[in-house]
Amino acid sequence: MKARSPKPLPPARRVALEALFRCLQGKQDIQAALDTALSSGSIDPRDVGLATELCYGYLRLKGRIEYVLSRFLKDPGKLPPKMRLAMGVAVYEILYLDKVPVYASVDWAVEFSKTKPGARLSGLFNAVLRRVSELGDTAHDPDYYREGVSKPEFITRWYSCPQWLTDLWQRAYGEETALLYLEAQLHAPAMGINLYGHPDADEIYADLAGIPEVLDIEGMSFALPAGTSFEEEPEPPLERQSFAARQALEALDPASWDTPVWDACAGRGGKTRILREKGLDVFASDPHKGRLAALRRAMPDVPTFEANAATAEPPQKPGTILLDLPCSGLGVLSRRPDTKWKRTTRDLDDLQKLQEEILDNAAEQVQPGGRIAVITCTLNPEENEGMVRRFLDSHPGAELEKEWTTPADSPLNEFFYAALLRVK
Repeated sequence: MKARSPKPLPPARRVALEALFRCLQGKQDIQAALDTALSSGSIDPRDVGLATELCYGYLRLKGRIEYVLSRFLKDPGKLPPKMRLAMGVAVYEILYLDKVPVYASVDWAVEFSKTKPGARLSGLFNAVLRRVSELGDTAHDPDYYREGVSKPEFITRWYSCPQWLTDLWQRAYGEETALLYLEAQLHAPAMGINLYGHPDADEIYADLAGIPEVLDIEGMSFALPAGTSFEEEPEPPLERQSFAARQALEALDPASWDTPVWDACAGRGGKTRILREKGLDVFASDPHKGRLAALRRAMPDVPTFEANAATAEPPQKPGTILLDLPCSGLGVLSRRPDTKWKRTTRDLDDLQKLQEEILDNAAEQVQPGGRIAVITCTLNPEENEGMVRRFLDSHPGAELEKEWTTPADSPLNEFFYAALLRVK
């Protein structure tokens, strides 16, 4: 009798597993990996939403999930990587997605286990996932993760973070603040929207301002709760932009900056957009052609050029240089949860050297007496306050005018550092 072939994976799970495997095994950024997986064929918008939730939710809570699995598997590491990943994603569904029936999560995972020839994993998958489903509220109780371990290990389990990172934050910021940062990265970030340049900005502004759940408003930007959806997306679509990033820029009082402003690490132009909203004379550069192309499409009137901020000479002397510096991204783990599983302490050292090169070049290129505005999206003193201190030590006459960090209790779940330097 011919054996039955396993059922094909449901679309959302197929996309999620492909994207997560590319991210964790191939070191691709999760959003890029998800975009690639979604491009392989047409997929229902509801499946796109579920695949996105599975990818980001699993990465945020991967540490907890692996601990839960370790309670029912003697050696999870012996499972083939894709099988271990599939079991972990199914556990995420069972524990954290109330709208997905347990039987559906068990069914697709067991069917997928049959695709490994000769491994005979279906019985193991079925048994483990059934036992996980029986945990109920226990899986959401911190005491379950405290069992038999020291406090540092409990913190890494419960907050789903590598120990080098939990140790770094506790040393740098103290336990109380570190725990606020750790809690924030377990949750999705607030939705940020910037209406500047939208043809229906005034009408949409009035609608958004009337939403009771709105978290904050600054200029043409709004912060809305994560997961906010609209009955109908305006055309053209609303521009998404981190509201916490805007707060960091606003803290440096850009309306007072000398112009022209050179946005030297412009990316897709999020901060360029805010400077234009304030009426400042801006030109922008970035080393990535794709990002610059997106900036040009959104703001065709902004002069741009492709350049590395560590070596670039701008076409005109700027009065202020804005540096959205490359960094370890430890302040935006809620938005990029794969970062915590891929960064190493060596990465942090390499990034500090690059930051110093960019700052040194900015000091050469800015007008005498001009300013350098520095922003990072990380929580690592050596890339923030330490970077600024080293710059001031090596540039006599330079002054620190402003310094700011997102409050640890911010509801936005993202954290930025900002500093404004005056160069003599």
